[in-house]
Amino acid sequence: MVKNGRARFFEFVKRWGNRLLFIPPLLVGVVIAVWIVGNRPQPKLKVADEASRMLRVIDVPVIDVVPRVVGYGTATPGQTWQAVAEVDGRIVEVHPELESGSFVSKDQVLLKIDPTEYQYAVAQLEAEIGQAKALIEELTRTEENLQPSLKIERDALSVTQREMKRIDQLVARDATSQSEVDAQRRSILTQQQRLQEQTSAMNLLPTRKQSQQANLELKQAQLAQAQLDLKHTVIRAPFECRLGTVTLDVDQYVAAGQTLFEAYSNDLVEVEAQAPMREVRRLIHNPTSAAAFKEVSMQRVRDIFNVQAIVEMASADMPARWPARFMRIRESLDPQTRSLSLVVGVDDPYGQVVPGVRPPLLQGTYCRVTLIGQARPDQVIVPRHALHDGHVYVLDGDQRLRRQTVQIEFEQGEFAVIRSGIAGGETLVVSDPTPAIEGMLVQPLEDNPLRERLIADARGVDAGSSPPSQSLEKQTPEVEGQR
Repeated sequence: MVKNGRARFFEFVKRWGNRLLFIPPLLVGVVIAVWIVGNRPQPKLKVADEASRMLRVIDVPVIDVVPRVVGYGTATPGQTWQAVAEVDGRIVEVHPELESGSFVSKDQVLLKIDPTEYQYAVAQLEAEIGQAKALIEELTRTEENLQPSLKIERDALSVTQREMKRIDQLVARDATSQSEVDAQRRSILTQQQRLQEQTSAMNLLPTRKQSQQANLELKQAQLAQAQLDLKHTVIRAPFECRLGTVTLDVDQYVAAGQTLFEAYSNDLVEVEAQAPMREVRRLIHNPTSAAAFKEVSMQRVRDIFNVQAIVEMASADMPARWPARFMRIRESLDPQTRSLSLVVGVDDPYGQVVPGVRPPLLQGTYCRVTLIGQARPDQVIVPRHALHDGHVYVLDGDQRLRRQTVQIEFEQGEFAVIRSGIAGGETLVVSDPTPAIEGMLVQPLEDNPLRERLIADARGVDAGSSPPSQSLEKQTPEVEGQR
């Protein structure tokens, strides 16, 4: 059994001895590998460069800003005259230039209505006035004649009364008859009757004269009316004007109150431009918020606004402009647009005509009106597209992006006036920095053309010209990227 056990042991050693010979070299290799890894030099760390974005920037300007408001309206004549027939009659004469669109001068005779009937009325009233004057003269002479007659009658009455006293004395002595007494009394009564008639006639003369005087004044008033009607048979131009639609001709009958035609003044054209109230406010600069009105007058309103105006044709077919003056503000807001209507006037529009360049400002022309207020000094301005919901992006001294909250005074055109938040001179990002990461490194690219356009717009250079078709943001190509 011992031999068998030894035999099996040697057989096992023989079988596995060759297989276990690889373990010592493996252990040696592992030890060497661990030693090499533990003693090799450490690699040097290299920090990667921080990525930066290329964005357009400008230095925030501080300049004098000229406030402007733009509105649109239709040109209308400053004065319109409606020719209305004031008398009835047949047209007997018309001016050769009584046609639509013709120019006529002041006091020029435009048409005549048959005056015959009114001439007859004038002649009749003149005769009646002469008759009334003659009657008054007759009453005056009658009064003059009655004065001595009345004195004679009074004297005659005195004589008869004295005679009656003598007869009464004779009666007392029974020296006369009763019939003589009665006869004398009848004489006294007759004389009193004649005196009474003369006195009544004399008393009626002032009333008759007053009646005739009133009749004379009535006839004179009727004569004045008849002469006025006769004058109204001739229609003259009240001022230098241009005629509207005319459809009259000789022998046409017109009635009193009938509108004949219209004429429009040549010396003034008005344009009523509408603009939002919030924009009109910037034309009034009142930093002290003091009471504006101590008295209400149109001159006071003009002094408060103190604006210049430019009127342009809104159509691009023939660009033309006219200097204008601010005249007034309409009494109420427009009920549909809730905007304020400002009226400006263009003086002598026909005198400003330049053939082929500037046509006359005709009635019905759709116009663009630019109102230019007084310059506001030292204002901080930024492009409107650089505003992002009440804040802007600026660069600090390390060229890193910072977000800055600002308050806006007002916006105009393509720029905004800043009330607070930035003071001017900051480096403003005018590109869209999306995604905007606070503190990110920026490679600034100066956009001088944008800044120059911004300044020109704020200063009102060529303020009356039409607005550009593209915004400032679109005018400058976007240069933005990463490296």
